[in-house]
Amino acid sequence: MVLIKNSLKPRLVNVLRLFWLLAIAWYELGTFYHHVSSCPWPDDALLAHVPASIPQETSFRVPTHVLLVADPQILDHRSYPDRPPWLMRLSQFIVDLNIRKSWRAARRLHPDAVAFLGDMMDNGRVDMPDQEYNQYVRRFRSIFEADERLPTYYIPGNHDVGLGDSSPSYRFSEHALERYLSNFGPLNQRISIANHTVLLIDAPGLVDEDRERAAMGMSYIQWSESHPGRTIAFVRSFAENPSEGARPILITHVPLFRPDGTSCGPLRERGTIRQGSGLGYQNLLSPQASQFLLQSIRPAVIFSGDDHDYCEYVHTLPSTDTKRPSPPASIPEITVKSFSMAMGIRRPGYQLLSLLPPSSPTSRSFAHTPCLLPDQLGIYLSVYVPLLVLTLAILLLSNVWRSCTRHSSSNTRTSEWTSLSPDDTTDPDYDLPPPSAWRSKEFPRPGWSYTCTLPLCGRRRRLTVSTSGLVAGIVSFLWTGNKTRDDDARRRMSALQGFAVDVRDIAWAPVALFVGIAWWVW
Repeated sequence: MVLIKNSLKPRLVNVLRLFWLLAIAWYELGTFYHHVSSCPWPDDALLAHVPASIPQETSFRVPTHVLLVADPQILDHRSYPDRPPWLMRLSQFIVDLNIRKSWRAARRLHPDAVAFLGDMMDNGRVDMPDQEYNQYVRRFRSIFEADERLPTYYIPGNHDVGLGDSSPSYRFSEHALERYLSNFGPLNQRISIANHTVLLIDAPGLVDEDRERAAMGMSYIQWSESHPGRTIAFVRSFAENPSEGARPILITHVPLFRPDGTSCGPLRERGTIRQGSGLGYQNLLSPQASQFLLQSIRPAVIFSGDDHDYCEYVHTLPSTDTKRPSPPASIPEITVKSFSMAMGIRRPGYQLLSLLPPSSPTSRSFAHTPCLLPDQLGIYLSVYVPLLVLTLAILLLSNVWRSCTRHSSSNTRTSEWTSLSPDDTTDPDYDLPPPSAWRSKEFPRPGWSYTCTLPLCGRRRRLTVSTSGLVAGIVSFLWTGNKTRDDDARRRMSALQGFAVDVRDIAWAPVALFVGIAWWVW
């Protein structure tokens, strides 16, 4: 009797490979777009307050969308001085890749303007050669690549221009302010978006000014008169020439003062914002500087950064009109989450701001909402690591079982063998019909096909592309071990050799997909 051995198909390897491909596609790209699409602009909450008498076609019913991004703090080789160079480069690659994926997904929101709330670069304030700094800025702009026509605004953070005095081991550049001005624009700005006045202030400069002012015993008015062109004078000039209509929106890097232990709301990951200062930072503005901003600007809402975690707080501003007493004004402040996974939080985020032209000084003309991004560290630790351990365990056990049972089943006839003896009356089971059957009417070629003629090497060649050919090519590309000699070689392998081959056969496709996604978002 002549026996032919059917091909052993590595179903387990292919199932695991497919599972890994789906996991990589979702957790490295799909989940970012899902998070962004599940957090739309807060237009519904805003349009619900528009009077019905306003026509649908007017600009009072078309919101302007502003994307607020805080503390991306692009890393460089100084960010983690205790890490070896290879680990620092790996950390920088992972963080850059995460921010690129988040930004690529956030761009699908099609904002009308973008505002960065400071700390664009982790070490923009550090003393470094001009060439290195310029390369640092180019890297930031390549990560946050956007249409040149998109209005983009920046405010300085303490990591961009410094705050206070530096130390011999960590020296701030004397040209930090000049570099910031030449690459990111003015330190203080007064802009108009959808008929709203928006003030973007230099909070680190305000901290330094306030320390100098308090040390000299000068009032804010005296200081602004003797130091024109700085942040206090900028705020005073707005107080003397306030905007008409709706109250302004204030954007600052450093949050305003609040009592220690004040709750930040349910969206905060841990703790609260506490007053504190150190080398190059101050967690909150001083009580005096905070009151100076509140009384001079009287903003409708405040957006801040620096803390990296989300925080909601409502400031209370007493009325200053003694002739017409009124209840204290409530001014909400939103501290926006960091856009980076490397800032001590598990869920990065951003803030969406929708603006309508104010129809009256008291009408509601803005709405905002926080949005969260994927927990990249959680994906690595809670998805990839358990999946990797489970995959390795399954492959190891399957190869140990194969190695232990290969000798006991070598002389046993199973369904893996098909008899071609004329005396065997059992019906043969063919995997595919005879090749000639494909040319008969009983087995028509499914799907579409396209044929074209191309000149090649001086002769015209006919090229036919069909769905069956494409599917067969893809299956052949992804399927491994479908040859009898491969099955024989696999049977002769030890458990560890088979385990290594299976790991290789599973890993190459997910790794290739990961590299492809990284190349695409880069």
